[in-house]
Amino acid sequence: MNRPFRQVVIMLLGICGLASCHNITTVTPTEVASERVRDPDPILPIYKVLRTTGPIQIDGRAEESDWDRAGAVEFIFPWNDVEKEGKQGTVARMLWDDSNLYIVYVCEDPYLHSEVVDHDGPVYEEDAVEIFATPNPNDLTAYYGYEMNINGALLDYIAFDAGEHRTESIHFGWQSEGVLIATTYDGTLNKHEDIDTGWVLEIAIPFDNFRNLGGQVPPEEGDLWRINLNRTKGDLGQFSQWSDTRAEVPSFHHSHFFGRVYFSHK
Repeated sequence: MNRPFRQVVIMLLGICGLASCHNITTVTPTEVASERVRDPDPILPIYKVLRTTGPIQIDGRAEESDWDRAGAVEFIFPWNDVEKEGKQGTVARMLWDDSNLYIVYVCEDPYLHSEVVDHDGPVYEEDAVEIFATPNPNDLTAYYGYEMNINGALLDYIAFDAGEHRTESIHFGWQSEGVLIATTYDGTLNKHEDIDTGWVLEIAIPFDNFRNLGGQVPPEEGDLWRINLNRTKGDLGQFSQWSDTRAEVPSFHHSHFFGRVYFSHK
């Protein structure tokens, strides 16, 4: 394992424009014949995004001291009995400045697998991490989605007809601008003869990409957004997420249950 990757794993896991485009009526295929194994928490989770004190370099290593200050989000497993299977854990952290929302995901993964390299490719069929977000906490019928794999391939879209039910319409033709992604991994990609350690993905999303849905963009001190963070199962993996969508089978697109995220200078 190279030293920078070890440092970031220890640091983060140690604590435990609306384009006219095709309308998709069936969303990313995250539903499988797996059933819920835990009762959902009746209270939505809350996260405070701290403001950076210096520049963040998107390199997939998250070595800046601000990442040490950021609170940890440990994903839950509504549909996997990790006591029996063993947990492929994910820990995420978020930061912000005047221009960007920053997220780092640290993913345990004994079987690194990633083949999609094209923008808007089917990264959800692999081990991928996601953020669903709306800056408008008063209207959860629409949100933006970003899904990224180990190769750093990005699938971005805007979703409509959302709520407590499964989202009915996703527009993959919508394109974000200026997003930066970098990854590092420890193991042998796409070879399962050995046991791998995991991977790290770091992303910067310019706030301008969240315009057009209402809310304050860019955010100001104390502003509330609704966000969920997810991880797809990929090859021999597990579905996991931050805020439980209450679905009986793996299904992430339920915006009514997105967590509450507050932006703070403190």
